[in-house]
Amino acid sequence: MLLCALVGYALIVALVWWQQDRITFPGAGRGDRGVDTPGVEVFSLKGHGGLGFRAVRRVPEQPRAVLAFFVGNGEDLHSAAWQVAELAEHGVAVVSGEYPGYGSSAGKPGVESILAMADAVAADAEALARKLQVPFVVGGSSLGTCCAMHVAANGRAARCLLRAPPTSLVEIAQRQFWWLPVSALMRHRFDNAVLAPRVRCPVLIVHGDADTIVPCEFGEKLRALCAGPAELVVVPGAGHNDLSLARGGPVGGRVGEFLRGR
Repeated sequence: MLLCALVGYALIVALVWWQQDRITFPGAGRGDRGVDTPGVEVFSLKGHGGLGFRAVRRVPEQPRAVLAFFVGNGEDLHSAAWQVAELAEHGVAVVSGEYPGYGSSAGKPGVESILAMADAVAADAEALARKLQVPFVVGGSSLGTCCAMHVAANGRAARCLLRAPPTSLVEIAQRQFWWLPVSALMRHRFDNAVLAPRVRCPVLIVHGDADTIVPCEFGEKLRALCAGPAELVVVPGAGHNDLSLARGGPVGGRVGEFLRGR
């Protein structure tokens, strides 16, 4: 009986290891849903090694800053576009990219390829900020916060906005799959906790207290690890996928002030 249980457990571990790319990047391989958000421009960028991917941006009149924003691991360019439009309502220009292997963007998702995409999006947004003579800021949601923290840790951003950030993917996965040797299994090791001591710009963390995917405690842990001034805003009743950053949302006023540098 014990041998059967051990063999069964080993098979489950092997299956999780084999399927972990699908678990980590659920938005990949779904095809191109297209972008139909009014006022949002679709264009192409190239990351390190010449790998091409799609991006979107919206530039309102007289923007107060340029924001490079990175979406979650279940989101493609279609969902990035409406978030770009929503965030632009705060009076900032917004640029976002599609992860490698998502939609019609080339390549495969992974730490190296996704961070290369983040660097390319950040470079495009920085160039736009210089042209407009406004600050460059960075932000992200869920897995996208790892991209934002990567850029901010390199000293490239004036401010950093994080929605529902994990400390690390390993820590979040270990909490959900407590019965698996997650640390030994995970190949894609996005780690905000390692980056936080190098982030010296102001950071605003927005987290819902009903988030069961990345519980609010992880936002508090990350806030404490940041080297620069960091603020945590907790939204009562908000979960992981319904935490709005919109101008008319529950924290829209504070988000807008932060993005505009007030």
